[in-house]
Amino acid sequence: MKATIREVKIIFPCQMAGPLFRELAGDISKKWPPGLLYTGYPDTIKKGSQIGSLYIEAGPKYQRKSKLTRLLSGLHFMFSTLLRCWRLPRSSLLFLMSTPLCLGIIGYLFKHLRGQHYVVLVYDIYPDTLVRCGVLKKSGLVTQLWRRMNRLAWENADIVFTIGDKMAENLERRFDVTKTVAGKVISIHNWANTEWIKPVAKIDNEFAIEHGQVEKLTVMYSGNLGNTHDIETILAAAKELREQDSIHFMIIGEGAKGKIVEQSKLKDNLENLTILPIQPESLLPLSLPTADISVIALAKGSEGFSVPSKTHYYMAAGSALLGICDQSSEIAQMINKYDCGFSVRPSDVDSVVSNMLGLLNDKATLQYYKANSRRAAEQYHSRKNTHYYIDALASLIN
Repeated sequence: MKATIREVKIIFPCQMAGPLFRELAGDISKKWPPGLLYTGYPDTIKKGSQIGSLYIEAGPKYQRKSKLTRLLSGLHFMFSTLLRCWRLPRSSLLFLMSTPLCLGIIGYLFKHLRGQHYVVLVYDIYPDTLVRCGVLKKSGLVTQLWRRMNRLAWENADIVFTIGDKMAENLERRFDVTKTVAGKVISIHNWANTEWIKPVAKIDNEFAIEHGQVEKLTVMYSGNLGNTHDIETILAAAKELREQDSIHFMIIGEGAKGKIVEQSKLKDNLENLTILPIQPESLLPLSLPTADISVIALAKGSEGFSVPSKTHYYMAAGSALLGICDQSSEIAQMINKYDCGFSVRPSDVDSVVSNMLGLLNDKATLQYYKANSRRAAEQYHSRKNTHYYIDALASLIN
């Protein structure tokens, strides 16, 4: 059943609305019903037309096959969102994401054409992340145009949210935050549903059994294989450890570096590496707890511009964390704060290998890291974090 024009209180356009954003939209909609989540994410669409006070409508699906298909599918979703939101009441609050490329500009247009209020949530700071990773030129036309649209979208928003304190600092240097109603960028850390994702002993885990991981030290990377992720260091470590039968690597995901992963497995004869496509959402409660060590890999230069949401899911699953990242990054600081694993600089393959061998031979320390990871998820990064958004939005919604 579609939400009627008279009903919708908050509109949530998000092309890739996975569990994290769906939970956020759902919890906000409980407070101010009903909400409308417009998305192209298949697993969310399969949930049906309504979850509690949140209506769900299908939009254009995100296509990952190439840079062109990613761009075109993003633009398709943007224009589709514009048309859908135009038919909804201007009294509805727009809760916009920073991606796809131009989605935030819809808020700017609707504010000036319809007097509509909107907020923006920035998960990754683009195009800066792509510039620092060498994908875009700092002075290029695309970069300058993108930054200009960001400024328009952010300065005209009531609130700009982001997911890390360093990200908030970086954002506030990129636009005049005093023009927003909030007067600052509001940082709210991501979370995982700790009732849904939790530790599962490998001997009882069908996913671990199916993939032969019960007796292994499993090192897992699960998520987007994008240009901002240091997948190469993981592959180099797998090559160094290919004679070590007790350690097995799993890379689950798709993206720009997917071909690099496949080529490395063949070229280096990595029988200790299992490659799988993105798994159905229903398998996450089994796939994630298969990992003894879960990897967050940020390419050099992306620190302070991204905090991968997979981190909190890894913690909820009770995995020790391996952060391949600059030591000043929020990921490294989180690992140190909770004492739940180890972090190394990008390309430091020797440190990755030595730490893995150390944990292979020191089960007590491994279990200590895993227990701390789960404890931190329960205490600081659970779904209760959605209430920080509700508190921030309270002054905007009647």
